[in-house]
Amino acid sequence: MPLSMVDKMIRLNLMTFPRPLNVTQFYPAISTYSVEQPFSLDDFRDAASHFVDGNPLFPKFHLIERQFESPEEFPIADFQGVVLDEYTNYFDGFLLMSVTYKSDPNIQGIFTAFPMSMQDGFRCFRFHQALMATMKAGKDQFRLAEAIAEIQLQTDDLDQYLPVRKPTVDENEAVRMMPWELRESVEPSRKLGPYLDMVKEEFLKRGSENLLVMKNASYAAGLPIGNHLVFLFVPREVVARSTGGQIRDYYKDLATEMEKTVAQLETVEDFTKAGGAVLPGIASHPRRFGVNNYGDVSRYDGTDFNPASGSLLKYQWHMPLIVSRGAAEEGSGMHMTFTLNGKASYFLTHRR
Repeated sequence: MPLSMVDKMIRLNLMTFPRPLNVTQFYPAISTYSVEQPFSLDDFRDAASHFVDGNPLFPKFHLIERQFESPEEFPIADFQGVVLDEYTNYFDGFLLMSVTYKSDPNIQGIFTAFPMSMQDGFRCFRFHQALMATMKAGKDQFRLAEAIAEIQLQTDDLDQYLPVRKPTVDENEAVRMMPWELRESVEPSRKLGPYLDMVKEEFLKRGSENLLVMKNASYAAGLPIGNHLVFLFVPREVVARSTGGQIRDYYKDLATEMEKTVAQLETVEDFTKAGGAVLPGIASHPRRFGVNNYGDVSRYDGTDFNPASGSLLKYQWHMPLIVSRGAAEEGSGMHMTFTLNGKASYFLTHRR
């Protein structure tokens, strides 16, 4: 059976990042919920077992729990430190952490660290919400087998693409503090055009040369696994002369062309060559300003059933160091956002 676009995007991204894994390749992220009472570690374990059952990318996970005095005691700046301190088996599975706070027993967080080659950021977010839904319902809400069958995802040969499962040594292993800081804000939501107008303003203010758009390319909305991203570049001259809507149209055309290129990939050798060119291609575009937009995620806020037991308050994450360290360079940066119930959360990098 020919590989679908979903199959090809997953394989391309599996071959894009260094093998074996190192800790610069992980999305650390937390979803924070209002709960009647915190779920136990057993609840987490039972719920996550549905995700790894029959999962071709993640056969296991590392589960821990941590309690802090208050949410302020666990800021985004500390997320990478958790990966270093708590995730000694980063080469095997993913990290799952229950987070509670002494200051408020009715707040609980789901914290994860997934490798970027195997799970894009939006699917990290979806994992959190499906895990919470599974704990609330007491039954599987990941529906992984159903999603795989529905799109006829081909998994028999994925072992040829998976990262080597062994520890590795890298000069960035000890990076605890990101070379940039994130400034968070919450504002009324905007449509995509006006949002990109705002991005354009920041892009021009920083003297950036290339707008790097991270866009979902597979549209497999129900599939909770895999990295489905493409990296698209809009040059400064296009950004400068365009409205936000025109910028959107420009990178959508780029995505169409990119998909045509990916559609031609067939063999392991094809994916290895194409994947190996991605990061050098990104590095060849100086003064990059990245955009990572999850869109409106309100339908996953947990209010569809039993909301008192768990409803989403906020989501926080940062891009893996392997991609985002360029945001600390002169003329560069990154803007990440999602919209929840009419409010847009913005995360903007600034050089330290």
